[in-house]
Amino acid sequence: MNIINIGGWYVGNTAISDWMDGFEEIAFIKGEFNITRLENGIMDMIVEPDPLKKIEMIRIQKKACYKSPYIISRSFIGHYTKFLLKPNFSHTYDYDRNLGFYINFHSYLSKYEEKLISHEEFDEVELWRDWLNRLLSSNLAHKNSKHTVFQNPFFYNDTFDGHKDVWPKLFSPYKLIFVHRDPLDQFSDIVKNKAHTLVSWPRFHKGTETMHPADRFLIISKKIYNARLKMAENYTKDELAILSFENFLQEHSRVTKGLKNFLDIKTQRDDSNKRFILENSLKNIGKGKFNEEVASLLKGKEYVMEELNNLREQLMNHDNAI
Repeated sequence: MNIINIGGWYVGNTAISDWMDGFEEIAFIKGEFNITRLENGIMDMIVEPDPLKKIEMIRIQKKACYKSPYIISRSFIGHYTKFLLKPNFSHTYDYDRNLGFYINFHSYLSKYEEKLISHEEFDEVELWRDWLNRLLSSNLAHKNSKHTVFQNPFFYNDTFDGHKDVWPKLFSPYKLIFVHRDPLDQFSDIVKNKAHTLVSWPRFHKGTETMHPADRFLIISKKIYNARLKMAENYTKDELAILSFENFLQEHSRVTKGLKNFLDIKTQRDDSNKRFILENSLKNIGKGKFNEEVASLLKGKEYVMEELNNLREQLMNHDNAI
């Protein structure tokens, strides 16, 4: 079973993924799983009707695979330097900083290209489903896992609908987790990471390029909330769990009990897994109230938080909420 932990733009869903990683039943793909959803990614290849354009995309991805040793070595050097400066520094690499990932990905790209060139009839979705299933096959730490967690492997239809007919087939069978968060704290983290000024993702930022950052935040977040509310009407409690970031931390025992039931987890979390530390995550609650830059950006724009809190209230009161 695939677990799709899909966020809402700095809503804290990474903390939930980090918590899930502590159970032996769950395999964890660290990092944003962009390879499926971004331009020239796997789902772009699948939906592209022109075989020649598919092959062009394949070769773009192959070039990325050839460059991977250089990218990975630079990443390793950077984190090794941090380790020397901070002996207690620890880091687990994202999936796309692993050479084995690129070797396996290149193998499937070649298989895909060969089938297209030979005009062989085959199920493209099934080929990439097989690739997804093999991502963790060589990792003995996950040999007993029942679920694999993917973080943000697709865009909501209201944000980008080009893959709406593909992702449910590609990740089936799956369960969904929606995490929502106090919009003020959410915006505070976006501003802290300078993401409020970015307009570089056409599929994510389209139509907001010239907007004030607070209005861009509102428009994008409204799309995400509305997409979630629409999706929630089509899934049962066994298929979708909705939870508040704040409740996950402040009512940790109650919410995690609900999550464990949802995921059919029978074991206890491994205490040696320090990727999620409750005390550290709790510090992220309420930070928006003390962010002066956020206060300045929201001055005269009270409607931003009013609209988003009203939408959030609908998610909080949904039947699938934990």
